[in-house]
Amino acid sequence: MYDDIKKEYLDHVKEILKYDYDRYIKSLDEKETHGFILNKKKLAHSSVDVDYVLDIFKGKILLEDEGYHYIVYDKDELTRCGIRLGRHPLHHAGLFYMQEPSAAKVVHEAHIEKSDVVLDLCASPGGKSIMSLCSIDKNEGGFLISNEVDYKRAKVLKSNIERMGFDNVIVTCNTPAELNYKFTNYFDKIIVDAPCSGEGMMRKSMEARRQWSKSLVSSMAATQKKLIDAAYNMLKKGGSIIYSTCTFSREEDEEVVEYTLDRHNDLTLEKEEKLYPFNYPGEGQFYAVLHKAGEDIGRQRMPTIDEMGDLNVLQYKVDKCEDRHGIIIPTHASTHVDDIHFDNVYELNEEEVYDYLHGDAIKSKIDIKNGYYKMTYKKLGLGLAKAVGNILKNHYPKGLRNL
Repeated sequence: MYDDIKKEYLDHVKEILKYDYDRYIKSLDEKETHGFILNKKKLAHSSVDVDYVLDIFKGKILLEDEGYHYIVYDKDELTRCGIRLGRHPLHHAGLFYMQEPSAAKVVHEAHIEKSDVVLDLCASPGGKSIMSLCSIDKNEGGFLISNEVDYKRAKVLKSNIERMGFDNVIVTCNTPAELNYKFTNYFDKIIVDAPCSGEGMMRKSMEARRQWSKSLVSSMAATQKKLIDAAYNMLKKGGSIIYSTCTFSREEDEEVVEYTLDRHNDLTLEKEEKLYPFNYPGEGQFYAVLHKAGEDIGRQRMPTIDEMGDLNVLQYKVDKCEDRHGIIIPTHASTHVDDIHFDNVYELNEEEVYDYLHGDAIKSKIDIKNGYYKMTYKKLGLGLAKAVGNILKNHYPKGLRNL
């Protein structure tokens, strides 16, 4: 039991849960469940399979889709084995993304289809965007616009999506009103993972316990209604809004859904569920799937960068090359996109890969020609190096290195 949880909050959640209150309080002392999204597309390009991943990370599959496995694992067991997922080469290579289990359940229930045009309205740090992209197929016209209004958080979002190697995505940093002006009646699916009072973070976050108040709940509810109103305007006929929070207050959950249904008689509630740490692995989420009546009048194609107009675009697909002081070189991001061809590829062994991720030069044991190389591990791209003689000079970005 956490002594620093406010009595006001405990009274509040007791009113919500009633007979399940004791189960909730007990869950706050139980061990957290951790998990990650395993991208099947990238797995198919690698030299490993799902059994290899389950074995080395001591995991088991909780959710599965054509585009991903969602795997839960015991963090303490990995620590005992000396494994830190965020520093593992396969994490650097974008094979998986760490995501909280109940948050993953939300996207799983959205049933993203291969040809869907999707907006993730409040996307940072990127878990729901990445899980959606695993299901979307660019060869069938599917793409995602991943938006975050806060610039610092949008930069984190961009970095995470780049690492995962998706190029059918546009990362933006705009208000919902700015997006609405450009994309009215546009998207098949819109994810509104709304900012909230964070009641689902009480077990793991001191800040959530400190900042909670009834006034915060009311303030968040007002913001959430504005977000879902904007989402409705951008949703095409036949499309769905997936509204979610990591909180338990009716004001931020069911009442926001009721508000939306009252305002728009062409919306129907397809599914609504509240996940608590005592009834589902993870910290807790609320989600609702709202469907807009009518027929899909046609598919949208990915807009050109010029068609994005005055929107603040942080990433448009993936640039293959960049001009660095008059010299054209490959980009770091391009090494993570599996279908971008490189003439020069160097496969790192188990020892070399950690040296490379630390920022060290690699002394090649084989004959190599001068020039830029895509450095790979288990056949998955990590970054660049420049060969001079038999030395591969490290070009892995300093901010991403294992130091």
